[in-house]
Amino acid sequence: MPAKRRRIDPEETPAANTTRSSTRVTRSSKLNGRAQTRTGRPTPSRGRKPSTAQTAAPIPEAVHAIHVPFLPLPTPPAHNRPALELVGWGNGNDGQLGKELKSGVDKPKKNRWMTLKMEEGAFGREPGAGLESVESAGMHSLFVDEKGTIWSFGVDDDGGLGRLTEETVKSHNLSTKGHTLEPAHLPAPITSLEREGFRTVRITTCDTMCAAINDKGELRLWGAFRQSQGGNIGFSGLTEAQSLPLRPPELRNEKIVSLASGRHHIILLTQQGHLYTLGIADDGCLGRLRVLERHQTSPARVLFGTRHRRVAAIGAGSYTSFAVDEDGAVWGWGMNSRGQTGTGVANLDTEKIVLTPRLVSGLHPSELGGARIVQIAGGEQHTLFLTSDGRVFACGEADEGRLGIPSSDPKLQDLTVPGVLSEPTQVTFPSQDDLVTQISCGPHCSFAVTQGGALYCWGRQVEGQLGLGDEDIQFVETPTAVIPLDHPSVSAVQVSAGGQHVLALVRKKD
Repeated sequence: MPAKRRRIDPEETPAANTTRSSTRVTRSSKLNGRAQTRTGRPTPSRGRKPSTAQTAAPIPEAVHAIHVPFLPLPTPPAHNRPALELVGWGNGNDGQLGKELKSGVDKPKKNRWMTLKMEEGAFGREPGAGLESVESAGMHSLFVDEKGTIWSFGVDDDGGLGRLTEETVKSHNLSTKGHTLEPAHLPAPITSLEREGFRTVRITTCDTMCAAINDKGELRLWGAFRQSQGGNIGFSGLTEAQSLPLRPPELRNEKIVSLASGRHHIILLTQQGHLYTLGIADDGCLGRLRVLERHQTSPARVLFGTRHRRVAAIGAGSYTSFAVDEDGAVWGWGMNSRGQTGTGVANLDTEKIVLTPRLVSGLHPSELGGARIVQIAGGEQHTLFLTSDGRVFACGEADEGRLGIPSSDPKLQDLTVPGVLSEPTQVTFPSQDDLVTQISCGPHCSFAVTQGGALYCWGRQVEGQLGLGDEDIQFVETPTAVIPLDHPSVSAVQVSAGGQHVLALVRKKD
């Protein structure tokens, strides 16, 4: 008899940027349909004297201040021991795997430089302190240490590292006053955030644009968005790339609780359940019908049917965006050329782009036995959905194992559009009892971490990014162990797939 499935809280994994609702918003701007004065008494109607009978008793000040958050602020994870360590594989030619790891890394490998830094106590308040989370981009990487400090390394195109490097100072003739320069390939902290006391708890990164939020829900952005016609553009009306983190003026009064990003766009979720997007609008991933070019890189709210429908979780693919609303319904929009939004494809000529949020079929709690979608990740042409009870669903381009479903599976036969699985379908793993807790996608490959500490891969590789120890493997059709459940020395905790490299956090076994 199969073991009973346990619900998975997305906050249990450092990579989960999804948060479920715990309370509902209540508002009190009027009493009995009439405006209130500062004293709490109803405002008299014009030309009419208030009668004694209509005069209400003073309302306690607390009534006017009721503002219950829909979503909790993000908090740092517990620092269990042994601490989390970084491993990497794939293409490291441009420093995106960190110091010492270059090309030809076809299976998970620790970085000796990182190990020495851990022993020195560089990542926390004591020797042996480690990392909290990691993010891989196209050609650069970020991680957050136990102090809440962001470290960056790799290619510093358009300010993506968030710090001044020797390379960018020379190429852009920047002032170095107040800044210590480190090579781009060497992991180094973003000191400007350290100086302002910014305790990072969430990070996300596009190709050359990054975002972070702290434990107060404050947002910082840096880098630039790359335009399809060439060149780059800053954010919030800025025309130039920003090498140092800035707070966008549009959302100063909003508390951000979650982040997601594709190649050229970012999704933000506020404490009140409002979703904002910014970036390049070419593929419909911003969820806006009409977008003026000068407005696309400024955050703008996306609605889901009505202004009152709130969002509980967000996710993104390379050119797609997703949201889970308070009722558990999943919405998708953006590039749909291979069915990657999960909203269905009847005619590729007319449905290549979904401009505004559309419901994804088959993923409502009523269709999942009460489970909800808690994390969504995607590549260029495929998408994964993780449920609260540890199941994974996939849709989009089925070729070369992207979906983790073998080509011989009946589900991939007689498709409306050959090679396109337009509705989410469950992925089968070697151990049905070892529930999946986190997912990540590269452009054409996928990864999953399980409750027991196993790490699985599937899809296509170009530079050994599947991590199986053989660069000659072109693709894998079904989930295959990179770190098996019975690995003798480490268990996987988080994985993040970039353009042609992958980083993961592992913990030593006792």
